[in-house]
Amino acid sequence: MLIITSFNENLFKQYGKRMVNEFSEKSDGTVKLAVMYEGDSIPEINLKNIEFIKLNHTGHHEFICKFGHLQEARGMRISYLPNGQVYLSHNFRFDAVRFSFKIFSLLQALELFNPFDYFAWLDADVRCLKNFSQDELLQFFPQNNQLMSYLGRTKFPLTGAYSECGFLGFNNLHPFINEFLNRVAEIYQNGEVFSYQQWHDCWIWDQTRLSFESRGIEFKNISGDAAKTDHPFINSNLGVFFDHLKGPKRKKVGHSFPEDYTIINKI
Repeated sequence: MLIITSFNENLFKQYGKRMVNEFSEKSDGTVKLAVMYEGDSIPEINLKNIEFIKLNHTGHHEFICKFGHLQEARGMRISYLPNGQVYLSHNFRFDAVRFSFKIFSLLQALELFNPFDYFAWLDADVRCLKNFSQDELLQFFPQNNQLMSYLGRTKFPLTGAYSECGFLGFNNLHPFINEFLNRVAEIYQNGEVFSYQQWHDCWIWDQTRLSFESRGIEFKNISGDAAKTDHPFINSNLGVFFDHLKGPKRKKVGHSFPEDYTIINKI
């Protein structure tokens, strides 16, 4: 089983190094982590079940060349104070550049490793809590007739719920898997991302999934009862194995907060 993540040098220092060390310690030989590294110099680190690869996907390079110089594409927004002063602020919901790394990391890793059946995306701001094997993680992956598994939300945010995309599971044997992934990449490469209501990864993956569902293609929502929470990752059975440090406060302290755990009946 192949799991894919990505980070740059700064994020490696913040939490990526801890993530790969814990992953190597907790995973058995049936689960491998491919780190698509966003930088020229790959860290000199040798861990079992971990492989670092320089991210250099052509599609991502094209996207950055076209749009990476635009402050708007990096989430910068013009705001106005009551006195009429103008200032720039960052809104992650419109940081298309930040969230573009996910799809192109997935595509490059697939080209290199060509996993037979299942592969997944896992955010780098994740803590590994207990030992895990491929057999234990299979519950989080799509079944034979399903293309992708995801962590759906029904009530967060209140202005328009979207999935939590710290984990995405994929069925590489599904007849539409390549079309689906290439469609997500196309949304970035041709600039279509900027026509969407929001530009972050959760929104783009959700909208693409919904368009495929409208064609009768099946997906798997693994949130269960946790779909009504704002943090289904840790409130689903995934939370038995991993902690997702969603947001700057959790990253700073290194764990989710007790009040984040609102669903307690897990395996």
